[in-house]
Amino acid sequence: MKYQLVKMKRLMGILLAAVLTISAPSSWAFGATTYYNQKTEQTVTRGVTYEKSSRMTDAGIQNLYALKVDLTESTLEFKEVESTVEYGLKETAKKLLTDNGAIAGVNADFFGMTGTYSASFGPVMKDGELVSAGTTLNHDADQYAAVFMDEDNNPFFDYFKMTATFANDKKAIELASINKVTSMVFPIYFDRQAAPTTADLDKRFTELVKFVVEDDQITYISQPGETVAVPEDGYLLVMSKDYHTNAANVFEVADEITLDIDTSIDLDDMEIGFGGGGKLLINGTEAPATSIVGTGRQPRTAFGLSQDGKTAIFMVVDGRGDSVGATHSEMADYMREYGAYNAMHLDGGGSSTMTVKTVEDTQPTVKNTVSDGSERKIVSAVGIFQNAEKGEIEKIAITPSMIRTVPNKTMTFTVYGLDEYYNRIEIPAGEVTMQAVGIDGTWNGYDFTPSGSGTFAVTALYNELGASTTGVVSAITSRLKPSADIKLNKAGETATIAMQVVDTDGFSHWVSTTTKYELADSSVGTMNVNVFTAAKAGSTYIKCTRDGQTAYVAVTVGGGEGVTKPQATTAADPLKKKVTKAGDGAYYLNIIGTVQYKGVAEIDENTYADVRTKARNAVDSNAEVAIYGGTSDVKTAPKLDTLSWTGGYRFLNRGGVSLAMVSAASGGIRATSPAQYANLARDLDATDNDTIVIVTDKTPGDFSSAAETAYFRAILSKYVSQGKTVFVVSCSNVGQWTAVKDGVRYINLPDLWKTDGSVNGNFSMLKLRVLGQEVSYEIAKV
Repeated sequence: MKYQLVKMKRLMGILLAAVLTISAPSSWAFGATTYYNQKTEQTVTRGVTYEKSSRMTDAGIQNLYALKVDLTESTLEFKEVESTVEYGLKETAKKLLTDNGAIAGVNADFFGMTGTYSASFGPVMKDGELVSAGTTLNHDADQYAAVFMDEDNNPFFDYFKMTATFANDKKAIELASINKVTSMVFPIYFDRQAAPTTADLDKRFTELVKFVVEDDQITYISQPGETVAVPEDGYLLVMSKDYHTNAANVFEVADEITLDIDTSIDLDDMEIGFGGGGKLLINGTEAPATSIVGTGRQPRTAFGLSQDGKTAIFMVVDGRGDSVGATHSEMADYMREYGAYNAMHLDGGGSSTMTVKTVEDTQPTVKNTVSDGSERKIVSAVGIFQNAEKGEIEKIAITPSMIRTVPNKTMTFTVYGLDEYYNRIEIPAGEVTMQAVGIDGTWNGYDFTPSGSGTFAVTALYNELGASTTGVVSAITSRLKPSADIKLNKAGETATIAMQVVDTDGFSHWVSTTTKYELADSSVGTMNVNVFTAAKAGSTYIKCTRDGQTAYVAVTVGGGEGVTKPQATTAADPLKKKVTKAGDGAYYLNIIGTVQYKGVAEIDENTYADVRTKARNAVDSNAEVAIYGGTSDVKTAPKLDTLSWTGGYRFLNRGGVSLAMVSAASGGIRATSPAQYANLARDLDATDNDTIVIVTDKTPGDFSSAAETAYFRAILSKYVSQGKTVFVVSCSNVGQWTAVKDGVRYINLPDLWKTDGSVNGNFSMLKLRVLGQEVSYEIAKV
C-alpha cells in the first residue's frame, strides 16, 4: 500500500515589490471583455508571487487572485493539507494552511457539506504515498479530475478511478475508501496516514468493528465500539456493527487476507496528488465542462501547470458580490493567461478562498472576499511550503503602518530582515537606527510621532544594511469629525467619543485619544481622555480641539433641554485661491456646466440668448482653454481653444493638464460605455501630466453601483499616490458643491437653467491655474 518516492521540493525566484499596472482591453471568444485592469503584485517567498487583478469588464467587476510558483527551485513543495486537530474535521482554509505551516494556498477538493466532519472526494497523495481515495468517484462518468506529479515532475491530469476489495478464502467485500471517513455504511481501509488510533472515529460513530491486519493477516477483531490502535506496518478495516453482522461475519482472526487495489493511474511512480472538479484546460485548449461544474458566473478556484511543467498556478475569482464571478470558459482563459497549459477546477462557490503570507505580512491573511461573508469550513486545502531554514539576513525592508498621518498621531515603521529565500526575520527595534528625514518628531522603537506637517522619508540602518521609505505625509488638519452627540439617561452613565480628523487632502485619521476635550459646564459630568461620565441631569457641550481646529459635541443627560453648539472651524483648502490670468507662464482653464435648456417651459427668446451669451463670454475669456462640461447650444465661434461635451469620451492634453470627458449617464461608466475605462487609462498614462481633470455628467457617488464607485475611486487613488493633483468635475443639477476625499477634489458645476425655465443663480465656473505641479482653483459665480 505504500508508494515510496522522493519528496518534491522546489525553490522560488526573486523578490518583487508591490507594483500596480494597467493593461489594455482584452477579450476571449466567449468571455467578458476587459477594459481596465488594476494589478498589484507581491513576493511571498523566493519564486512565489501573489497577484491581485481587479478588472472592469463589460460584465462587471472581476477580482482575480493568483499565486505563481517557480517549480525549478528546490526548497519548495506544494501539497494537500487537512486538519491537524482531528482527522476529517472541517476548518477554514486559513486555519488549515496556517496550522500546517504553509506560506500560501487555496481551498482544494469538493467535500460533503453537511456536518462537522467530512472527507474530500478525490485522491490524496503525499511524499509518494497514497493517503486517501474513494471507490465511487467517476465510475458512471468523468466528473471530478485529479492532478498527480511523478518523481520527475511530470504532471498528469486525469479522472481518477479506483476499486478496492478485501478478501479471505471465503468472501470478498468491496471497500468504500482508503482513509475517507463519511457515513461508514460500508467498510473502509484505515491506516496511520489518517490517525494513530480509532479514538476520534469512535466518538463520531457508535459500535464500529475493526479488523487489525498485519502482514496480510487478521490479527485481531475488536468488539463493537472498542478503540483500537492502528498498527505501525499494517492497517485496519473499519465497519459498522450491522455490516459486520450481516456481510463480514465470515472473517476471523488468523485469516490470510488479499487486499486488491485497482487504480486508473499507476501510482507507483506518483509523488503527490489531489482531487478537484472538472478539467479546465487540456493541452492549452478549454476542456468541456463536466456536469458538476457550476454554470454561469460563480466564485471559482483553479489549479494549473505550465506546458514545460516549471510553473504552478493557483487562482481564485470572487463572485456573488462586488465581483461578478467567472464562467467556466472565462476561468479557462484566465488560467491560460497566467501560463497554465493544463488545469482543473477546485471546489468553488463559498469555499473559494486564497490565503497568503507575503514578505510584508506578519501572518497569513485571506486575500479574496469570500462569497458567504465569512470563511466556510472545508476539509482540505492545497498549501505552498518553503522548506529552507531561516538563514543570515541579506537585506532589510520597512513596512509602514500607514503612509499618511497628522501631527502628533503615532505611526509605526516595522523593520525586518530577509534571507536569500526571502524568509522574513523579525529584528528588535533596539538593534535598528531609525531616522525621519524632512520633518521633526520623536521615536519610540519603531513608533514615530511627527510634531509638524510635511512630506518626509524614513531610513533604517541595521548592521550596515539600509532601507528607506519615501513619500510619507504628515498632513494639515482641515476639520474635526466627532461621533454623534451624547444622550444619556442618568448620572453615572458613560459615553465614548470617537474622533476623526479630515486633512486638507480629504483623508481621514482616527485621533480619539489625542484630541483635547473640554466641558463647557463641568457640573454636568467629567471627561477622562475621550470618555464622558454623567454627574447629573442637564445639558452642555464638549469642546474638541486638535491641530488648531475645533468641533463640538452636544451632551444631554436625563432628558435635559437641548444645547446650542458653537460653530466648528475648518481650515481652507490650500489649493482654493483667487485665480486671475496673468502673464506668469501658468496655464489657465475655464470650465462651465450645461448651458442648453432641455425643459418644457417657454423662455423668452431674447432672455435665453442674453443669458447664454453671458455664460459664453465668461468661459471664453481670461484663459487658454474653455471647457463646456455639459451640453451647449452656443453657435458663435469660440475665442479660445475649446472642448465641448458630446456625451461620449473626449480627451484634451494642454499645458501640463490631462482633461478627459467621461459619460456615466446610464448610471455608471460601465453601463454607459465600458470602453471609456480603456481610453482613460491609455490617455492618462500616455501624457503623464501632473494635473488630471475628469469631467463627467454624474458624480461617482451617484453611480448606481457602489462597487463601481469604489473601483473608479481606486483608479483615481493610483494617480494621487503618484503625486498628481486630481479633480473630478460633475456637471449636473442646480447646486454647486465641492468636496475633498482621499486626495481627489470633487466639484459639481450646476446647470445654467432650472427645470422651470428660470435662470439658476448658482450657475458657476471652475477656474484653474496650472504651473507645473503648482495648482490653484476658484469657483466663480457667472
